[in-house]
Amino acid sequence: MNQANELPIDQDVAQPSPELVRQALQSVVSSAAFQASPRLQQFLTYVVEETLAGRGAQIRGKAIAVEVYGRSIDGTGGRNLVRVEARRLRRLLQEFYEDQWNGEGVRIFVDSGGYKPRFSLDSTSGMRNSDALGKHPRLTQLLPFGLVCVVLIAGIGFWFAQNNEAVSPATRSTEQAERAALGEQSLTRLQAANLADQARGMFFPVFDVKRQQIALGMFQHATELDPALSDGYAGSAQVLATLAMLSPDKARREDLFSQAAEMSGKALDLSPTDAWANGANGWVLATQYKPVEALKYARLSVELAPKDGHILDLVGITAIMANAPDLAAEVSDPERLRAGSGRFGARNIWGVSQLMLGNYEKVVEAFKGAPAAGAPVSAPSLLFQAVAHDQLGHSEEAQRLVMEMRKTWPEFPSEFLAGRIFHNDDATRQAILDTLSRY
Repeated sequence: MNQANELPIDQDVAQPSPELVRQALQSVVSSAAFQASPRLQQFLTYVVEETLAGRGAQIRGKAIAVEVYGRSIDGTGGRNLVRVEARRLRRLLQEFYEDQWNGEGVRIFVDSGGYKPRFSLDSTSGMRNSDALGKHPRLTQLLPFGLVCVVLIAGIGFWFAQNNEAVSPATRSTEQAERAALGEQSLTRLQAANLADQARGMFFPVFDVKRQQIALGMFQHATELDPALSDGYAGSAQVLATLAMLSPDKARREDLFSQAAEMSGKALDLSPTDAWANGANGWVLATQYKPVEALKYARLSVELAPKDGHILDLVGITAIMANAPDLAAEVSDPERLRAGSGRFGARNIWGVSQLMLGNYEKVVEAFKGAPAAGAPVSAPSLLFQAVAHDQLGHSEEAQRLVMEMRKTWPEFPSEFLAGRIFHNDDATRQAILDTLSRY
């Protein structure tokens, strides 16, 4: 990920480095209020990372609606939602800085009238930070500690906004215990684990290249903070494999696959019994068209973490790539209990599994309710619905969905990705190509 140093700060004010900005971001999103609002975590992370990458001037409401909330860019509904959420974001930021900030380091503003963040650094505190960091680089990792402890002590769990499910008290206790154990072992490791956890919540929509690149940058930063923690490597592996699958350039694809295999290998070496390390390796193998090996690691990861929402999603898309729709349906079953934070893609995975199994009415039901449930919405969502309607004989609706997909995502390579995703499933691949050709 290209991380340019363009920062929206007046020239006469001390300019914080990207590292200090990311520390400030970590402090904010680790606070109790933001932990209870995963979407606002993603909103703030998205606009900050876009700005650090030099794309702050291009941040628009419709981009946030698509990138963060998975909404179609047609109409005003998505942008109205972003405006409402931006007001919530500004309010939570103000409350955080008034109630919990110690006045040190970088302060993040999202001013009214736009979404591009502004970063403020007191020159005095900046010099103090600079002097201290020059002597003790590890001190850069201490800033979020107080807020993380507040989160741990207060017992704030992660909300399942996308599935309207609450985390059980037992799950919250386990998550807190794990975070507390990390904090006792290493503050740097705790920060790296938190960052990786936030990034994995950005995995969906899978086909959004820009979103994947942002997540990759966060995973890479996690490995820089703690090279001995497997989470950053597992996350990097899953994103690199995804980018490889989406790349039409063969040389580029092979390079990304090589990097993905290296990252998944490191994750497994560091933590061979970790569910995420095994699940990421399964996904890497699936995107390389090695279905038997992929399913072995996928099934093992489910055994290791049978309720982890991200693991279940990772296994679900692995099963789709490996032409194992029964496994995909099992792990994405709407009735299955899942835990964790982030943006789950279970509803969409369930819909694709039913498409592969020929249950077209269930496909329509799954994808029709996705936006209302907060599930990711993307070009494939519309395409799979169109195929199901076509198979059911609903020609007008199939045509409408294909036209909407072409209008909203004109650059989406439908035929190419149909061949990549359903490489091992001739029947589903042909049904998609026939629908695209017919309409």
